[in-house]
Amino acid sequence: MKSETYEELRERSYEYLTLNRFPGTKEHKEAKSIIKNLLREKGIPFVEENFLVKKRVPIGAHLEINEHYIRAFPFVGSLSGTFEGYVKENFVEGDIALQEAKSINFELIKSKNVKAVVCYLSSLDHIFYGGIQEDLAIVSIKKSDLPKVKDFYAKLCVKSKEEVIRCSNILFELGKGPVVYLVAHMDTKPETYGAVDNGLASFMLPYIYQELREDFRLPFRIRVLITDCEEVGLEGAKHHVSKGIKHAYYCLNLDGIGWSSPAIIYKDSDGYNDYELSEKFYRIVKQVGLEAQLKAVPSAKSDHIPFKKLGLKTLFLSSHPLPIRHTICDNYDAIDWQIARLWFVAILHFLKNLGRT
Repeated sequence: MKSETYEELRERSYEYLTLNRFPGTKEHKEAKSIIKNLLREKGIPFVEENFLVKKRVPIGAHLEINEHYIRAFPFVGSLSGTFEGYVKENFVEGDIALQEAKSINFELIKSKNVKAVVCYLSSLDHIFYGGIQEDLAIVSIKKSDLPKVKDFYAKLCVKSKEEVIRCSNILFELGKGPVVYLVAHMDTKPETYGAVDNGLASFMLPYIYQELREDFRLPFRIRVLITDCEEVGLEGAKHHVSKGIKHAYYCLNLDGIGWSSPAIIYKDSDGYNDYELSEKFYRIVKQVGLEAQLKAVPSAKSDHIPFKKLGLKTLFLSSHPLPIRHTICDNYDAIDWQIARLWFVAILHFLKNLGRT
């Protein structure tokens, strides 16, 4: 990675990485304009894939206990309403379930027929901004508020509204021949900046393209896809593959790079990613000095999964653990720029050597 490229990436990404990029918001639109203007400036032709999604968008929430109010925030997709019951970890039917945010047992919750769910992060004293696909009311609170709600009878008020959100993927290509996808999503959860998840990777893609273009001799076509609405259900990736893709063999997904725990996720919520790609990338990161680990993360979901379902060989590059994910702590200052630089070098080296035996 050229030093001038590194300095430009670090400086120019600041504006982009300090915007909340939740789909449908003013800042999301502003961030999309930043990416498109960057591509125009660098002479990179691109197309936009426009699509619509309908989602329940969170507005706010609180718990009322003995005339005291505790702030909460709904998950994307949460039901609205008012729910009353005891807030219990060992819950029964009619209770409000209390769960750790990153280990919610939805099967147990369904079987117990609880009224709603209150969750918290055990590792940080911050709101966790999550998402849900089920028809359920679910909110997050700070860990420090646990003693105020646990085992108390509470009135939970949740506000959300159903919206049709205008979204778009950004697509640009380099070369000819069989297709290799290079994918990163640009959106965030509400209230967050998502610098590591996944602003850095999405802003990095035009710079990777720029360096590859200088002396491009690869026997395949690199199709760069900056997806939208990953954080509300992988909607951008699903939309893209629904249009049909031909002569595509590999999908490299960057989601969550730039934290101090670089990882190659060889197994995720949809099973195994490609063994040979994971092993090859692991050898390259060792060569460049990036201390990445091969990890199985059964809860991990990201934009490569719709491609995997179509039979493409997938490589999932991330960080694990990433305790700041979906919190306000995931901001520009959280990025480890030396690790970010090594990711850039490793990805570039991997792509340049992908066609070789």
